[in-house]
Amino acid sequence: MELSARYNYYDILEINAHCPQHEVTTAYERAKQTYSGENPAIYTMFKEEEARELLKLVEEAYSVLGNKTLRALYDEKIGQKRPVADLTFESLQTESKTVLTSSAKKSSPARADFVVDEALENEFKKTTQWDGEMLKKVREYRKLSHEALSEITKISSYYLHALEEMDPKNLPASVYVRGYVSQVVKVFGLDEKKVCDSYMKLFKSSIENK
Repeated sequence: MELSARYNYYDILEINAHCPQHEVTTAYERAKQTYSGENPAIYTMFKEEEARELLKLVEEAYSVLGNKTLRALYDEKIGQKRPVADLTFESLQTESKTVLTSSAKKSSPARADFVVDEALENEFKKTTQWDGEMLKKVREYRKLSHEALSEITKISSYYLHALEEMDPKNLPASVYVRGYVSQVVKVFGLDEKKVCDSYMKLFKSSIENK
């Protein structure tokens, strides 16, 4: 079943392409409940394998449409009649990195109220355990509110708060969480691989222990 080749992300979430951002989240929650394995009715309509594929597409659709930058890029490509099968989360994220990096360079160092603290800078360089509290510590040190960081990364402040809380209930699938952490780390100027690897290890461990 090649649903990704036949339906765009708006079709998958059953929403209009011009709907406001908050309706995307509402549609995602509805679709996730519909195609979840916890909903026994789903297996009267789809095989288990089909239901899993649908749920995967729902997660991917939300990872794109729930991100303002990726949604705008997706809309642009759809308008250019690009095949929907080519417009994956990974391809759109890769294409948006140039814009993100440029925006981060312009926005991050320019705050008049940001004063470099060498002790904290050295602490961040030496830190090996990166959890939500550490991300919050860097953000506050950089004098960035959730709203300001959202403006730079185009990740909703709702998700940025959930990243710091390491709250899986309010975040999409792990692969997309890593993408969000990666974008935040670029703005902070930290070691992307070290921070992402550590965060995801702790994040997955926290899920397993709940």
